[in-house]
Amino acid sequence: MPIKKTIITFICISLFLIISDVILAQKFGGGITLGFNASQIDGDDMAGYHKIGWNSGLNTSYNLNDPWQINVDFLFSQRGSQSQLIPDDTESLRKITLNYIELPVYIAYQDWKIEDDFYKVQGFAGLSAGRLFSVKNALGDDDINGDNFLKNDLSYVLGAKFMFSKHLGMTGRYTRSFIKMYKNPEDGSRSLLSYFLNFSLFYKIL
Repeated sequence: MPIKKTIITFICISLFLIISDVILAQKFGGGITLGFNASQIDGDDMAGYHKIGWNSGLNTSYNLNDPWQINVDFLFSQRGSQSQLIPDDTESLRKITLNYIELPVYIAYQDWKIEDDFYKVQGFAGLSAGRLFSVKNALGDDDINGDNFLKNDLSYVLGAKFMFSKHLGMTGRYTRSFIKMYKNPEDGSRSLLSYFLNFSLFYKIL
């Protein structure tokens, strides 16, 4: 399904869930998230979480039997790798920028309840499906061609959320791919494994 159609479909579903929240006695929730990724790629001869990129989008949640909750996010996520966190003149900068649409689905356990209002702490685990829609290769390496990166990705996600108030919180998560993302056109072998840290602010609308 084209990315444009996927985005329109997700927005329609999200709006439906938000409206249904009133009918279903606050079983559904929703919010927005804005933050950054610190990422790297295993196998590219560059070490460290030096590639900083945007991570933002929408969150929908459904309250299961207290204190369990299921969440689905729809995110724009920049991954990749970079030889230096802060570029300098002593070494040429090498980097790969990978832009994804991600759909994490995860189960959360909530704790530290403030009366009947909200939970302050949440730990979660789940899976994330990703769709690569653009690549920028600044490695200066002709052996790595952006066209040879796989379009689809599947990762596992571990993380935690802390709510400062009923509406404002902060999320940290670790995401690591199950799938090597680069396919050698000559022999079909796979290489390059993506993983990253994410830190985001979260605002709960419902």
